[in-house]
Amino acid sequence: MTQIYKYDELDLRKMDVAIPDKQNDIYYSPIKYDGKPFYLQTSKLDIVTNCNELNGKNPSIEFEIPKNNLDIYNTFNDLDEKLIRTTYDNSINWFKQKIPLDVIDDMYKRLCKPIKKNNNPNIRFKLPVIKNKIVCKIYNQNKQFIGVEDIKKDSSGILILHIRGIRFMRQQYSYDIYITQMKVFIPIENKYIIPEECLIQEDFCTLSDDEIVDDEAIQEIKQIQELKIKKKNEEMEKIKELQKQLEKMNKNLDNL
Repeated sequence: MTQIYKYDELDLRKMDVAIPDKQNDIYYSPIKYDGKPFYLQTSKLDIVTNCNELNGKNPSIEFEIPKNNLDIYNTFNDLDEKLIRTTYDNSINWFKQKIPLDVIDDMYKRLCKPIKKNNNPNIRFKLPVIKNKIVCKIYNQNKQFIGVEDIKKDSSGILILHIRGIRFMRQQYSYDIYITQMKVFIPIENKYIIPEECLIQEDFCTLSDDEIVDDEAIQEIKQIQELKIKKKNEEMEKIKELQKQLEKMNKNLDNL
C-alpha cells in the first residue's frame, strides 16, 4: 500500500537524496522518504489556472496558497532549504568540487517565491503525461472521477504530490514533482430545492399545502381528492336508488 505523508507531519531528516546519475543531458537524483517513494499530501489550495487552456506537452496547474493556511508555504520553504543545504554539503562528493553556498542558492529554482505584501504566494506543479495523455487521477468532492477539463478556475483542491527527485541542469536545478492525484472542490449550482427531511406520509391526502414540494404535487393531490369525492357521491346515489327500490317493494307488499 502506498504511504502518503501529510505536509504538516514531515520530518525532513527522513528525506534521502541519492547521488546524481547522468541521464541523457542532465543529472538526476532520486528521492526517498523513510526509504519509500515520497508522496506528499497538501492542504487545500486555490486553483488559478484555466484548465481548458493547458499546455498539451508540459501541462501544469498554478495554485494560490490561502493566507489562512501558510503552514503549507512553510513546508515548501523547508523543502527548498533542505535541498539547498543537501546540495551544498554533498557538492564535493557529487560534483568533485566545493561549490559556494550562494552559488548553489542562486542556481536553485525554488518551489515558492517570497511572499509579497498584500499578495498570497503562488506555486505551480506539473501533471504527468504518457503518450500525450494526462494520467493524473482527478476526483470531485464526491470522490467521482472527473477530467482535467472539468476543473473550474477559482475552485480549490487537495493534492497528492510525488516528489520523485532532483533534476540538475547546466544553469539551474530543481525538484522533480508531479501531481499524482487531485481532489477538486467544484461549486455545484442547486437547480432544485430538495428538502433534507422526509415529507412522505402514509396517507398523503392529509397533507396540507405547505407540506407539499411543488404545485404539480398539489394538483395531483387535488385530483385524487376529487376522484374520491366523486366515487363517494356515486356510492351515495346507488344507496339512494336502492332505498327507493326497497320502498317500492314495501308498498307492493302492503297492497297484497
